[in-house]
Amino acid sequence: MKAPAGTHTGAPEASAGTMKNTLVDLLRTDGLDRVKGALRVARGLFFAGRRYECPCCGWRLRGFVDRLDLVATNSDGYCPRCNAKARHRRVWLYLRDHTNVTNAQLRLLDIAPWRALSECYQYRANIDYAGLDLHAHGPHVTRIGDITAMPYEADTFDAVVCIHVLEHIEADRLAIFEIYRVLKPGGWAVIAVPIRMDQPTYEDPSITDPAERKIAFGERNHVRYYGADFADRLEAAGFRVKIDLGSDLPDETCRRHGLRKSETIFHCIKPD
Repeated sequence: MKAPAGTHTGAPEASAGTMKNTLVDLLRTDGLDRVKGALRVARGLFFAGRRYECPCCGWRLRGFVDRLDLVATNSDGYCPRCNAKARHRRVWLYLRDHTNVTNAQLRLLDIAPWRALSECYQYRANIDYAGLDLHAHGPHVTRIGDITAMPYEADTFDAVVCIHVLEHIEADRLAIFEIYRVLKPGGWAVIAVPIRMDQPTYEDPSITDPAERKIAFGERNHVRYYGADFADRLEAAGFRVKIDLGSDLPDETCRRHGLRKSETIFHCIKPD
């Protein structure tokens, strides 16, 4: 039956609203993720070359870039293909060459994941992956939670990766203990923070203004600048600690992969 003139059935409006909501949901999830992926591929092709190589995605390129740069290159910025920073390239090389992440069956916890690094191990057949963050922002975050009170039972994980997180955490000693708690005996954690090895850790809880924090600690949302005594905090939680100094990296490795010699890695073992 035909509706009387001037009468609205509501169907077209409902259909348009449904389509709009579906499009928004798609863009927020898979759609937006695919668009970003396509843009990374295009940018990677534009910067393809032979001078450098990103170990995270294996891309060979003519230069690294600033985060949003579309033209200029540099020697240690973001990978234009996968968006890995120098710290992530450094950590993946260490994980690949100095841990069992590529050849052992591991349950691995990635704290505050960065996609380019997470994808190096998230989809490996030997890795049972968990990604923890305060907010959901991609498929690499599998659970929402706070590092100072992690939603996992003790002795859950074989490995933990925690890269440039603790400098944001006021109760960092509690966070370190939580990493220790969720690791199985014999498990390992690879931890990196902004650090100056020629001085002790500097922190001042009275500095709360973001601009003042940037001056004191290097970034607006950092609460300390770690020093050579960082290993003491790790050992106080019970870890055995091995330090892999960025300053010991071969010059050619740094040049080829766009690494920085300021990036030091702390390899922590929970005793059996």
